[in-house]
Amino acid sequence: MRDRSRRGVAALLLAVGGVLAGHGLTYRLLAPSAHARETLLARSGHSYLAFANDLALILALSAIATMFLGRLVRRAEGLPDRNALVLRLALFQAVAFAAMEALERVTAGDPLSGLLQHGLLPAGLVIQVAIALAIALLIRWLLRAADTLAGLLARPRLARSDPLPVAAPGRVDRVRSIARSAVGLRGPPLPSAA
Repeated sequence: MRDRSRRGVAALLLAVGGVLAGHGLTYRLLAPSAHARETLLARSGHSYLAFANDLALILALSAIATMFLGRLVRRAEGLPDRNALVLRLALFQAVAFAAMEALERVTAGDPLSGLLQHGLLPAGLVIQVAIALAIALLIRWLLRAADTLAGLLARPRLARSDPLPVAAPGRVDRVRSIARSAVGLRGPPLPSAA
């Protein structure tokens, strides 16, 4: 159960990173000009965004490492259901995006009607769902990769104390006699039996 909760926290951190990535993509899509985008962001209460993006990147990378290494060390029962994972991530990310945008506007004194200007909220929600799908696929791929690597690492190897397989002397003599009796074949001279 502890592994499942750790994986849930890691998925949550990835979703938070996804919210901020989707936030950035939404504003780039709606305001392709850097100057227009900076003006729009400044007017609507986004002064904290650079710090939040850096923090989200660190958390998302930590979540990826935690999820992969946790699965590598303790292989779990199976992969999470893709549809349920996408639904949970999409719901979280959509609500978080809408709440973040509303809170930004309220703190900046900008009217909430700005959420619908230029299709900001609808475009942002579609992007959040797309990113949630990508994160769900990343999580499943990451867990599969960890399972594959764990399987490769678990394969038995020869221990140092195990004797190396050596051909029995009788078989070596038999091979030499067959090789010497080959008529018409040329090759390097056979070593003499000592």
